[in-house]
Amino acid sequence: DVKNIKIISNIDEAATINADYNWQLEAITNIIKNAVEHSSDNSNIYINVENTSVFVKIQIKDEGEGISKKDINHIFERFYKGANSSKDSVGIGLSLSLSIIEKDNGKIDVESKNGTTFTIRYYKY
Repeated sequence: DVKNIKIISNIDEAATINADYNWQLEAITNIIKNAVEHSSDNSNIYINVENTSVFVKIQIKDEGEGISKKDINHIFERFYKGANSSKDSVGIGLSLSLSIIEKDNGKIDVESKNGTTFTIRYYKY
């Protein structure tokens, strides 16, 4: 509310994953929190959930400043703080998100062009 950021979602209601609810909530909330922190006032965050026969894909895209090329290959490392990190950052949030997602048969990728997009795929058994 403080930054007046609008969340725009497109969610396939048939999409389900077999995972620990509370831990996955922690992982995804952390990614959304980062998107809010690095977005400008009055911008948008897009959350898309797609169900395929092989995986459920969650994409979280912001319109923020993006992640520098120098930092992007390191953002999932524990205690890594990129150039645009907030002063209160400890550098464990994305590392924790990666661990949680991978423990539930997931994979996470990031791309940073005109904002940042995190793509999470939970593979079906």
